Amino acid sequence: MNTKVSLSNITEFLHNSFILAAIAGLLANTALAHAEITQAPVIKVGDQWKFEQTDRRSGVKEPIIVQRITAVSPTQIEGLENEERFIWTPELNLIESPLITVTGEAKRLAFPLEIGKKWEYQYNFTNKAKAAKGRWKLDATITAYEKVKVPAGEYDAFKIEYTGFWHNDTKGKSGRLNITSWYAPTARTIVRSEFEDGLSDFIKVLIETQPTP
Repeated sequence: MNTKVSLSNITEFLHNSFILAAIAGLLANTALAHAEITQAPVIKVGDQWKFEQTDRRSGVKEPIIVQRITAVSPTQIEGLENEERFIWTPELNLIESPLITVTGEAKRLAFPLEIGKKWEYQYNFTNKAKAAKGRWKLDATITAYEKVKVPAGEYDAFKIEYTGFWHNDTKGKSGRLNITSWYAPTARTIVRSEFEDGLSDFIKVLIETQPTP
């Protein structure tokens, strides 16, 4: 009798465990599917992010990059990067930075984001300090939605892989570009980026975020 009761208890336990696991899996998949489609974030005046960039060849760290939003309109977002002016599109794509001015569409992000989405883009830019001109042409693919850990914390993020070419029109040189970025919806920014163009090889990570309430 005890053996029968024991087997019955085991069977019931396994049955219940299977049901709970199935429910948990369904909920997880539902949440993941929901999270895997995200629209452009709401950016507010006062939002701030801090980044650290490291040369992967030498290990040398560059000065901390601080970006702070100063104005938001339906057509563009303005801010200061280490107290120098930048301009983004509402999709957080670059129009002007302290170093360059963009002509065309530097569409690093293309909302809504979801796994499998692909797009291509190209743009010209002028280096303000050197008066040099260049072009980038890239193909982008969102390959995963995964956890990524950076100094600012651990985030669920879209992994975006970019491949293409750069052209230095001033010097008549060109080469291949390989970039991998992780955009985290809760941080409202790219929290990690790996860049390699044959000349430079660096990683940029989010170290702090200060959203406006």
